[in-house]
Amino acid sequence: MAEPLVYGIDVGTTKIVAIAGRVDTSSGLIEVLSMGEAPSHGLKKGVVVDRKATAESIARALRRCEVQGGPVSVGIAGSHISSINTEVTLLNRSRNLTITEDFVQQLEEEARLTSADEDMRVLHVVPREYILDGSGGVKRPVGLAARRVTMRAHVVSGAVASIQNLLSAVEDCGVEVSQVVLEPLASAEACLSEKDREEGICLVDVGGGTTDIAVFHRGALSHTTVIPIGGESFSSDVAYGMKIPFEAAEKLKVRYGSVLSRTVDPVAAVKLGDRYYNAHFLSEILEYRAREVFEYTRDSLEKFQVKNLLPGGVVLTGGGSLLEGMTELCEEVLRIRTANTAPSRVKGELKAVQKPQYATTIGLLHFSSQNDNRLPEGEGATKFSFGSIVAAIKSWFRGE
Repeated sequence: MAEPLVYGIDVGTTKIVAIAGRVDTSSGLIEVLSMGEAPSHGLKKGVVVDRKATAESIARALRRCEVQGGPVSVGIAGSHISSINTEVTLLNRSRNLTITEDFVQQLEEEARLTSADEDMRVLHVVPREYILDGSGGVKRPVGLAARRVTMRAHVVSGAVASIQNLLSAVEDCGVEVSQVVLEPLASAEACLSEKDREEGICLVDVGGGTTDIAVFHRGALSHTTVIPIGGESFSSDVAYGMKIPFEAAEKLKVRYGSVLSRTVDPVAAVKLGDRYYNAHFLSEILEYRAREVFEYTRDSLEKFQVKNLLPGGVVLTGGGSLLEGMTELCEEVLRIRTANTAPSRVKGELKAVQKPQYATTIGLLHFSSQNDNRLPEGEGATKFSFGSIVAAIKSWFRGE
């Protein structure tokens, strides 16, 4: 029996990607059936600042995906995201002391209450471990017996207004959202193996508007943070420093960019159109910004005391990680072994998605396949045609 279709939309600062595929639940392999991509407008550092422009961009990506679908998982990032590690304890009052799924749900609901700020909404409660009558290290407590059960969890929250603005822009396109997923969690799902997470590893996803960090230790999520600096910041710096338009700065960065200025000849020139630019100066600008990203990363790891829990090192992903010298500079600043990574569990004809810039997009399909609230296919499930979205959104813009 074929696995059901699942869907995701990565609403990024520089690009929107709509994706459809199937996930083999036994192997974890993803078959990407269709993908549509469009330039992103209306977002700044992962946050919607222009609802209509964002909806237009989403509509273009949906049209280019060209498949029918149902509820989707949507990625979210931005400086409004916050996270904490918390611990909750409940007494198990069942007659035979067996821990049930419902009891675990009660623990998760208690953990959600730790985010008491009415302006914040809990996005994820990710269990780290369970302690049963004083014995820790339990990963799957259901079916085991205990009277006193403690759950240690990582709780991720986001600003209610920012989440609502993102949902509104997606739903303006006639799409039903099943869940909102923190982008570094999606990227980790696509790029990291169980062994990586057990060993202890830090994923740094350098996106267009933000850099997202996720730390795993003993198989559990231990730390997340979002840095409001991404590839767009690099290009803006180049545009300002070299006194050129943003589009030209982006091209220079992609074609000739390096974050290791010491390796670039001080008098070397690179050509774009009919003009020549100093390659060393370009590299100095990019290196300054890249160092800032990795210094933020280092400081975050040290502040939350997880820097020494990473025998697996640091892995870089996301489009911004493709700049020459990023792994070397990260190792220099963090003094931790660093490597590049990309989505690894992909099968099928669309191998083009097996690139760092699509890590979040691929990971969203994993979350869609695991979502217990996903509507069944067939009767009662919402259906929409990506190909018909653009006409609908144009009517909305005209107020029809």
